[in-house]
Amino acid sequence: MDLRACFEKVVLEHAGGLMPEVRAPHDTLSLGMGTAGCLWPFVCLKCRLARSGCSAAQVLGLSDGGPSAWPMPICLLAACWQDVPVSSASLTASALFLAGLAASCTGPLRTTPAPGDDPTVRLMDGARAHARAQGSLQRPVCSPSVALLSSSGTSGRGLDLERLHAAGHPVVVWTVNDLPTMRALLQRGVDGIISDRPDLLAQAVRDFDANADGTPGDLLDADGLIDPRRFDAQGHRGARDLRPENTLPAFEAALDHRMTTLELDTVLTADAVPVLSHDPDLSPKKCRHADGSPLTAPVPIASLTVARLQSDFVCDRLLEDCPEQVNDRTLSPEAVDFAARTGLPDAYTVPTLRQVFAFAETQSDAEHTARDPLRARNAKRVRFNVELKRTSANKDIPPAHGDAVAQAILSSGLAARADVQSFDVGALRTLQTRHSELRTVYLLEHLPTGSDLKAVSE
Repeated sequence: MDLRACFEKVVLEHAGGLMPEVRAPHDTLSLGMGTAGCLWPFVCLKCRLARSGCSAAQVLGLSDGGPSAWPMPICLLAACWQDVPVSSASLTASALFLAGLAASCTGPLRTTPAPGDDPTVRLMDGARAHARAQGSLQRPVCSPSVALLSSSGTSGRGLDLERLHAAGHPVVVWTVNDLPTMRALLQRGVDGIISDRPDLLAQAVRDFDANADGTPGDLLDADGLIDPRRFDAQGHRGARDLRPENTLPAFEAALDHRMTTLELDTVLTADAVPVLSHDPDLSPKKCRHADGSPLTAPVPIASLTVARLQSDFVCDRLLEDCPEQVNDRTLSPEAVDFAARTGLPDAYTVPTLRQVFAFAETQSDAEHTARDPLRARNAKRVRFNVELKRTSANKDIPPAHGDAVAQAILSSGLAARADVQSFDVGALRTLQTRHSELRTVYLLEHLPTGSDLKAVSE
């Protein structure tokens, strides 16, 4: 390992992932912009400390052994903040180390970390190559669980956000429901966050000061809406922690909080219509009979036609693990009105994918524009992130599912505003082959396996 790579490894590991993924003006450690580029992460991290009000030791999570126990690069960081005493010997050693670093950044020793051994980069490289081979100009998206992100940013300890960005892959993280984690991810430079709490996500984005100039709102457009070109704020299953999931009221809540994307799940009915559900069955915990009686057992959605599904069942039950969830119809007037006008029995009737598209479209019509111009403007451009759900953990998603979703998207004129996501790599590859105009999103709950890499390259 050369000097520069060693320095990156030491600082990232001991800084606990707080070293920012520098995206403005550039990730200079990866791209190389001379000695000043090497110092840029120090400046960013120092600014972050100034805003947090914490000491260097607190933020870096260093041991109680004092500066003498810290690695040389950390000694230099501590000296920069002037809140920790550092010996002259440590400073001298750190200065020598930084001099060597400068040489490695600007001289013949400078190298860029090879991503060839990173399975996630390989997966996304393969997905992008396949998309391009089909004539698509859109980059597939990497969408990992927040638990999968490496706290240090280094390979071998989780997903490496910095390497993915260096390779040109957008990263949208799921599912994040607390402000501290949202803020930390914004600092690291993720391209988007999927959340059950669109209210908190909207707050985190509004308050974010990307350039550390003391003025928040750097990810907003001139009207104060979240700028989808700068950040993708996604309402998970609409607004799962606020309303019963994957329902029209949940999407109404997401639009109320100005999410840039509505994230949702689909399964197929017996007559091959894509409808919204996270599960292959109607769960007694989430749904009931339309007459109010409880379900005594799960009901497979694949056994129901869409007509029977919508006439016989309502999914408005509140989950015990979502204390903020409510199903009060008076809080969802738009969903209630849409259901009444389109013949749905209830606002919490399981909607089809096309009905969700139609509902979002109504939120930007002339009446809504006159009533709330900003909400209508956001609804007019809102995106959709449509998941293909497996019917069982070990069963591949059939091509017919992807085809049905693609047909609903394309016939609604939403090719430019809808993504298709899945944990099934093979299903995404098949969909990209058949419907190259759609962007694909690779959901990751674990690092890609050999079979995943094979599936994306076959």
